Amino acid sequence: MGLNVVMIATYPLEPGRIVGGIESVTSTLVPALAARPEIERLTVLCFHTGPEPVPDRREGPKVEIRFPRGQRRLAVATRSYLDVRRARAIIAELAPDVVHAHEIGVRGDIATQVSTHTVVTVHGLVHRETELQARASAKERVRYHLVAAMVRRVLRRARAVVSISDYDARALGGLVRGEHVSIANPTAAEFFALSPSGPTEPRLLFAGVLSPRKNPEGLLDAFAPAAQRVPKAVLAVVGPQPDPHYAREIRERAAGLGLADRVEFVGMVDNDRLRTEITRARAVVLFSHEETSPTILAQAMAAGKPVLAARVGGIPEMVSDSESGFLIEPGDAPELADRMVRVLEDQDLALRLGARGHRIAREKFDPDAVARRTVETYLRVAGR
Repeated sequence: MGLNVVMIATYPLEPGRIVGGIESVTSTLVPALAARPEIERLTVLCFHTGPEPVPDRREGPKVEIRFPRGQRRLAVATRSYLDVRRARAIIAELAPDVVHAHEIGVRGDIATQVSTHTVVTVHGLVHRETELQARASAKERVRYHLVAAMVRRVLRRARAVVSISDYDARALGGLVRGEHVSIANPTAAEFFALSPSGPTEPRLLFAGVLSPRKNPEGLLDAFAPAAQRVPKAVLAVVGPQPDPHYAREIRERAAGLGLADRVEFVGMVDNDRLRTEITRARAVVLFSHEETSPTILAQAMAAGKPVLAARVGGIPEMVSDSESGFLIEPGDAPELADRMVRVLEDQDLALRLGARGHRIAREKFDPDAVARRTVETYLRVAGR
């Protein structure tokens, strides 16, 4: 018999409407796994907390997506008590061989409480991200200690931990008790189909959650002098804006820098619009303070677009400096401005860098290769 797998992860509530990097990964990985002959059944549990119930759906003969109601408050403090109860009932019904959680936070905590045959994929160092916010208030400091304890618990219990970069593997190595494997995140075929890139207008793209960790302030500080040197340059800012107050501050900062007509705040988009924005862009820019393996960079490389990114976290493992893009020292806005000008003024350079990035993406982020390595991990965890 083939493998019966339950995946606990965020997943698009509507087909094709993807919010965030993890949904992009899971919506790419699930069909690639279903195509493997070793997989007999794959059920995704996506706990959601929206105001309206979301109907379950099937995505092919092997795949079912379920949307149980999620615990809205105190999940970390209560070890996701309500979600664990719901998950246990579903696990008892489905009797999976493997439970695969996508993140080492709440979803990993649920998975490792309901099954002893668990795989957990690292999609970010959630405890590190929480620590960055912990200086703000006593409440955040308490939350940090709860999150750090949760991460330790998940990594201790998981039968296998999948690192998506050498960066997170090094950061977590001393905490993992089970098997520790490295498998990159997959990138959907439709992004590879955008390559080779054609000539573009002098347009840059930032795509991601508008949050302090992504450092949009530094991005605007770099784009301001670049826009002076390249009069037709435009920066598109695409992605969810969960904090309206912060989003307003960023818009005001852009206006204060004289960029009101040069920065387009696009907001949340579906996958079709994201592909359109990548196609229009000369290059994709990410100037974050901390990252693990950003999905948007893999998508840009697959599409044949050069990447300008801060040399933080796992980004140097993805981007080859001066080959598939440019790596910038963290916080060095003048250096980023200079690299922006180079690609904006030199279309041929951008095309060469993008072509090299596409070849790298083919080697690292192919969905079929990622699915094969993931199934190999499932088989070991299931004792097959």
